Amino acid sequence: MQKIFDKILSIKNKYKSSIVFDTRNLKKNDIFVGIKTKKNDGSFFYNDALKKKAGLILINNPKVCHQNILQINKIDNFIFNFCNYLLSQYKGKIIAITGSVGKTTIKENIFNILQKNNFIVSKSYKNFNNKLGLQFSIMNINLNSDFAIFELGINAPREMKSLINILHPHYCLVTGIENSHIGNFKNFSNLVNNKLQIFQSKKLIKGLINFTHSKPDLAKKIKSNIQIINFENIDVSVTKKTKYILNFKNNSKKYNIKSDLNGIYIETAIISYLFLKKFIKKFHSENFFYAKSIIESRGKLIKKDYNKKIIKIYDHSYNSSPYSLKKQLFFFNQKKILKKLCIIGSMNELGNNSSNYHIEILDIISSYNLGNTIFIGDEFFKFKDLYKNYKFYKSYKDYTKVINRDLSNFENIFVMGSRSNQLEKIIEKI
Repeated sequence: MQKIFDKILSIKNKYKSSIVFDTRNLKKNDIFVGIKTKKNDGSFFYNDALKKKAGLILINNPKVCHQNILQINKIDNFIFNFCNYLLSQYKGKIIAITGSVGKTTIKENIFNILQKNNFIVSKSYKNFNNKLGLQFSIMNINLNSDFAIFELGINAPREMKSLINILHPHYCLVTGIENSHIGNFKNFSNLVNNKLQIFQSKKLIKGLINFTHSKPDLAKKIKSNIQIINFENIDVSVTKKTKYILNFKNNSKKYNIKSDLNGIYIETAIISYLFLKKFIKKFHSENFFYAKSIIESRGKLIKKDYNKKIIKIYDHSYNSSPYSLKKQLFFFNQKKILKKLCIIGSMNELGNNSSNYHIEILDIISSYNLGNTIFIGDEFFKFKDLYKNYKFYKSYKDYTKVINRDLSNFENIFVMGSRSNQLEKIIEKI
């Protein structure tokens, strides 16, 4: 096994190769690992890897023979062992980030600021945060980096414990815990307890949790090296067109930072700042908190030409939760713009309280007087008879049939919903 590890690292160092699980993303001299999923068996894609001149191919397919192919009997075990080996060789500090919202944005924010402070930093790929995504990111870690930042996501009990047993991070950050993705958990307390398992890392030095709920028993569940934050009284002053000064309080202490992050991302800038300020030595707090490098389609402002006019699309189509949707609706409602249209998709994985959360959103929009609102998805559609001021569609396909009607009347369009609604396809139609 060690010989295989050494061969992989030799190729990676010589060609600056990546390890990939999907041949569609493979470049010359990359290393292909043929994993088996519910949909595909990667072992059968060896020919694609050969055509793209992979530096090494690891599969479980004894019928195939080639000088660049190594047969691995149990791919899953191999990946687990290789990740353990890489982490045993890594001398930097590992940062793990979890939470209901803002994980990817905060990861990118911390990554950017650490780089600007002249640290060498690795990070997990995009929002790959499940077990396989974590292993993929570990296998591509820069062993010479000062910090490696990983995003961890869970959808069911015991998943966090499994992730922590692989990673063993030194610094842990919980961005916040809301009712997002509660579907597979018994209740909110069960969700909280599972998220908090991130602090069970055997290498934990310090941790930080942003917790806005009144939970007096929370402090009893965490160790003394874990700090609870609950920032409040956020004041935002604009210095330039897209530049903000964020004034806020945390535990009665006043802070002032600069950022170009807006909307819900203001909070992610603050959480990033508090984490870095608390735990990272030689961090210069006067640094700016940048919005760049946020994962594609998250919070993007898209401008499109339509019938000789410009339509601005506030694109949050990647995902949604009650907490993030309420925040984004608040900021959109505050914008001093005319001809607004909201396209809102259903929110998933909310368990038995799903209907209540969707009614809450409907009531909030009513209170904002955002009358020009389209609702898409089954969870909203069942309330169409109760909220007759709005238009409801079961799917994006139904709405795209009449979308041109709305495009003629509106110039600022807000789009947000869970990924399964495929609202990005509505944006493509504009």
